[in-house]
Amino acid sequence: MNLYGGSSCDQDSMLYRCGDTDSGLGRATPPRRAASPSGPGSLPVRRKFDDAASESGGSDYSGPRLYKQPVTKSNRGIILNAVEYCVFPGVVNRDAKKRVLEEINRSEARHFLVLFRDTGCQFRALYLYYPESEEVAKLYGTGPRIVTDRMFDRFFKYNSGGKCFSQVHTKHLTVTIDAFTIHNSLWQGKKVNYPNKKDMTLVV
Repeated sequence: MNLYGGSSCDQDSMLYRCGDTDSGLGRATPPRRAASPSGPGSLPVRRKFDDAASESGGSDYSGPRLYKQPVTKSNRGIILNAVEYCVFPGVVNRDAKKRVLEEINRSEARHFLVLFRDTGCQFRALYLYYPESEEVAKLYGTGPRIVTDRMFDRFFKYNSGGKCFSQVHTKHLTVTIDAFTIHNSLWQGKKVNYPNKKDMTLVV
């Protein structure tokens, strides 16, 4: 409460609210606004907090500024689309398709991989992929229980628009991969001398 009975207000409210009261000069007279501080070291305090809010994306995350929580890319929708329209064509594969879709819907995993017999893309198994630990574990079907890096042969990515798989020329598994094959000798139960991928030539 001030001397004349009006309500008191802080400096900011004086700039944006109290300055709007009628000064007796008529509404046509625009309210005066305090000059912004200038010169070295005169950074607006309000902007500092606005920048911090924008950097955090408006979230409640209380960690260090500029830190972004890692989010694992999920291909669940892509694999559901592939199983529905590509992996199990025709009425004859209806039961197998239904079973695989059920397995995906029951799982809480974010990334799935399809194992093909060869480049003909015949379904053999469905795997769970955990990028953090690089673990590839079988969920359903016929194939190794665990697939390690040296067992991979070829990699594929699913094209949702074209409803088909295309080969990706890479040496290692990443979250952009949707399907893979293993070395043919593994299907034959033979001991395999795996090639050293460091010495392999990448074919593009």
